[in-house]
Amino acid sequence: MSEIDDGVIKYHRDFTKSDALKPDQYRDLELWRKKLYQLGLIGEYPIVNIGYGNLSQRIKQNNFIITGTQTGKFAELNGEHYTVVTDHNIEKNLIQARGPIDASSEALTHAAIYAHQSLINAVFHIHDKKLWKLMIEHSLPHIAANIPYGTVEMARAVEELIGNSTHGIFAMAGHEDGIVSYGQSLDEAGQAILELVERFK
Repeated sequence: MSEIDDGVIKYHRDFTKSDALKPDQYRDLELWRKKLYQLGLIGEYPIVNIGYGNLSQRIKQNNFIITGTQTGKFAELNGEHYTVVTDHNIEKNLIQARGPIDASSEALTHAAIYAHQSLINAVFHIHDKKLWKLMIEHSLPHIAANIPYGTVEMARAVEELIGNSTHGIFAMAGHEDGIVSYGQSLDEAGQAILELVERFK
């Protein structure tokens, strides 16, 4: 990559350190994370040692569980690697979270999706250069290249792209390799990625 911007938390954060999450809070999310990790869609860029990929699941209203920042390198996560976003403010670029680890640098985008569409309960963010390029080349849904990840601009662009949809997948042209899927369930969000892999790989 020419310029790696992943792992940099750009939003303002109000983080409260607390105990590790219990297995029943993240068990189903972890099952999908393992699948995506094994496919190389979650991981860590070598040399620079910067992680990529993050998953979240809505708990209630605007609360959601999300993988912590810089956890991409781990094949398996436990309760120390997940955290809970308890509130957010898009306009103020603010994320409030409570857990053993800071929320992923993409938490603001996840928050915007959940706030925009109440029927969406899962958001998966993966990285794959080939899939990313092909999505853009085939004019599949994508965010404009001049919008950086983890910003208010990205959050608003995502809201506009999703519209009234409750499931789908899109690329972020301004976030190299970045692809986001979303759905009413973990399986719906995950299946969108598997179908994309099957189509292009």
